[in-house]
Parts: sequence; structure tokens; C-alpha cells
Amino acid sequence: MNKPALWEKLKKYSVSGIIRVGCVISLFVILVILTVQGRGRWYIALALSVGLLAAFCTNFFVKKLAVKSAIYAVEYVILLVYSVFFEAGMLSTLYSLILVDFYLNNTLKSNAAFGGLSYLAYAVSITVRDFVFNPEWASVAGSLVVAINEFIIFSLVFTIANMLNAIIKKTAEAERNLAEVAAREKKLQEANEHLKEAAKLEERNRIAKQIHDTTGHSITTIIVQTEAAKLLFDTDPEGAKRKIVSANLQAVSALEELRKSVRVLSGEYVPFDLAASLEKAVNETTEGTDIAIRAKTEDIETDEDTAFFIYSSLKEGLNNGIRHGNATAFLFELKVRDGKLKFLLSDNGTGAKELKEGFGLRTMREGAEKLGGSAEFYTAEGEGMEIRITLPVKEKGGNND
Repeated sequence: MNKPALWEKLKKYSVSGIIRVGCVISLFVILVILTVQGRGRWYIALALSVGLLAAFCTNFFVKKLAVKSAIYAVEYVILLVYSVFFEAGMLSTLYSLILVDFYLNNTLKSNAAFGGLSYLAYAVSITVRDFVFNPEWASVAGSLVVAINEFIIFSLVFTIANMLNAIIKKTAEAERNLAEVAAREKKLQEANEHLKEAAKLEERNRIAKQIHDTTGHSITTIIVQTEAAKLLFDTDPEGAKRKIVSANLQAVSALEELRKSVRVLSGEYVPFDLAASLEKAVNETTEGTDIAIRAKTEDIETDEDTAFFIYSSLKEGLNNGIRHGNATAFLFELKVRDGKLKFLLSDNGTGAKELKEGFGLRTMREGAEKLGGSAEFYTAEGEGMEIRITLPVKEKGGNND
């Protein structure tokens, strides 16, 4: 088995779990050695070993500290009995091992307290063994030397276990942080997807408005011209012909507008010329029709969003005036005053008692507000309609921000 495959398998297990398994194996090996060393009293050693191993493994599944402490007390009693019956040279290792699980699940302060108690219990056990059961071999100096030497083992196990505990906690904290980062990244990706969808929807709405404003206006003009041609067909064939030719030119223009919208929708950049587009809109409306437009426009440099909004607002206003107000004359003004771009379009149409905003006017008002300006509509019965739009002046290719 190669190392990467082995590592992937080991990753499925926690570090503390691997350490526990290692402690169980170590404890089992030591207990087997102690049982063999028991010789004639091996059965006592075996019983104590089985009891200690069972208590040690049981503590892995206990959560309450009080129950754990009781199990630790049982383990200490077993080890004390070991020290009484056998001259075991690895008791300090056993005392240290039984606390490893505790070290891995508690604070350094608690670990130090329990580690000290464990060492004290060991010191008591060797004292009882030496001075109570083997007084002829006992000496204060000898017991003190053993206690000091064995303290090194306790300290070593304590240090290693607490270092591992710190590593495990830091690793767990790092994993939690990574999980949080992954969750946030997922949320950001979802938000990004929502933004992309919103951008697509906004672009679709913009294209829909563009088609509505530009192509719709051209079709309205075509209808006016063809209706006029029908009326002139018998009395003025040449005039009717001119209007049909003009309507054909309008149809070609509408087709070009549709193609331009498709190119924009496909992501192709199409530069926008405001002055030329306004002039084209006026000419398309008046050519071959009885509609008159008096236009007073200044040469204005602004960003493309504002420029196209002005253009589409003009076409929408002309379209509304002709179709709904039966207007035959318009006044169009575009100028900059007091740092603001002023748009005015008024007509001589029939007007209305009450203004109702359709798709076109509502889109016009929302578009002006989006650009940081406002759109106002005025009408009265028999007095036509007036559209006033005020926008901030933005630099070409940029904004005011």
C-alpha cells in the first residue's frame, strides 16, 4: 500500500482515537509482561490486568467527570494491589497511561491537578509497598531516589500528552475555521450566482426596453406613413409613393435596430452616438409624414447609459404622443443648466384627464431615478402632454461618483 492511500485511510480517524488505540496496545503489552512476571501468582496478576484494562477502556466512553474520577480511583486501587503483590518495575508507566485520555479532553490546569494526584498515588503505593509489606528492604533514601526517577516518566508522559492535546485542539479549531471559510465561500458563490442572474435579468430588461423604444417607435412611424399612403393612393399617387418609400426606409431602420440589439445581447460592444441618434429619431418621425418636430439640442458629452436613456426617452415620448395622443407637432429641447441635464418633450396631442403610466412611461421614470435623476409627466385634456427629465451630468465613459 502506498503512503498516500495509507494517509487517506488514517485521515478517517481522529488523532485522539489513534492515541487511545496506542495507549490500549501499550497497556496490554505491559500487563502481559506483568502477568508473566507474576510466576506462581500469575492468576492474581491476570485478574488485576483484566480489571485494569477493562476500567481503562470503559473510561473512553464515559463523559461525566464524577464517573471518570470513580473509574480512576478503581484503577489506582488495582495498581496499589499490583505494587503490594509484585515487584513491578513499570508501575509509573501504568499510572501515567491511565491519565492520557483525561489529558486529551481537559484543560492544562485540570490536567496538572490530576497528574499531580496520579503521581502522589504512585508515591503512596511504593511507600506502602516498601515500608509496610517489605520493611526489611525499605530505606528513605532508596524510596526518595525511586520517586524522583519515576517523576521523570510522569513528567514526560504529561508533557507529551498535553502537547498532543494542544495540537488536537488547534487542529480542531483550524478545521472549524476552514469549515466556516468553506461555508462563507459557498454563500459568496451563491450570492455571486444570484448577482449574475440579476445582471442577466437587468440586461434582458434593458434590451426589452431598447427594442420597445427604438423598434416600437419605428413601427409606429411606419404605420402612420402607410395609413397616409392609403389615403393618398387615389388622389396623389406620387405622394403615396413617397410615403411608402419612407415607410420602407423606416422598416430598414427598424431591422437595423433589431440587429443592433441582438449584437448587444450577444456581448458585442456597439458605440453609441447621441447627437446622430437624436437626429435620426427626429428625421425618421418627420420624413414622409405630416408630423413636425422643433428640436433645440446642445452638443452634450455624457456616458453611454445616460445617452441611450435620452435617446430612448425621446423615441418613447414621440411614440406615445403619436399613438395615444394623435399629436402632429412636438417641441424637443436638450440642454445643460446649473450642472443638470434638462430634457423637455411636449406635444399638441389630445392629452388626458388622468395620467396613467404604461410600460414606457414607468420604465422612463425608473430609468431616470436609476441614473440619479427624475422624470415628470404633465397632461391635461386637450392640452397635449409634456415630459420633463432632469439628470446629473456624467463624464463620458465614467460617472460622478
